[in-house]
Amino acid sequence: MRIGLAQFHPQGEPIANLGEVEQIIERGGQAKIDLLCFSHDFLGPDVGELPDAVTTVRSLAARHDINILTGQIRTEAGDLAQSVFIERDGRASDWVPLGEIRGIETCLGSTMVLTEQQAYSPKTDISAARIRPRAMLMQTNAISLLELEAIKKLAVDRSFNQAHLVICASDVGQYADDTCLGNSMAVFQGEIIAEAETDAPELVDFTVDLSKFIDYDILRDSVVIPELLRQKFKT
Repeated sequence: MRIGLAQFHPQGEPIANLGEVEQIIERGGQAKIDLLCFSHDFLGPDVGELPDAVTTVRSLAARHDINILTGQIRTEAGDLAQSVFIERDGRASDWVPLGEIRGIETCLGSTMVLTEQQAYSPKTDISAARIRPRAMLMQTNAISLLELEAIKKLAVDRSFNQAHLVICASDVGQYADDTCLGNSMAVFQGEIIAEAETDAPELVDFTVDLSKFIDYDILRDSVVIPELLRQKFKT
């Protein structure tokens, strides 16, 4: 399966972000990507200004024949989701309500999509042990090189003990009061197999063989969350 990570700089205007998303989805379709993953704030800070965004993204998924894991977006029923899985035929087949930690079914199998705060919370360990996800998407942002290295360490640790494939999807550039370093990457069973540049918008893609996912029944250990990340949200 070919997977793409969309790392870009969200703007203040939601409609501009939706236009950027449209271009990225088109590029992903041209590259024959099977699944495209976005960061949490891919539409910017106020998704309420784009109540029909999910309909647009569904249409784009069908037009470009690509599966999509969104960031924060409103469902067509008006509920605020931290992620919606949209299939390549345009169906929104599963979603994560904002603030919840649970698995959803995607083309990767059972998948956990975590906000930054959830990714750094020990409570996620309990949920991962119950859900036993095949994949995990951490929608994280790094504001320093030390934080970026801590995120990388956490992703590797989770890929050994909680999910076969751990994906990070991040923003890059000035956002709110912070300057985000891109930390979009993919870790497959302990090995980093794709990584974006830290200072540039980029569509990174990689291929993973789902048949090589191993049995994690005897490897489900607790994950050590780096202190720097724990302190960010005082988890």
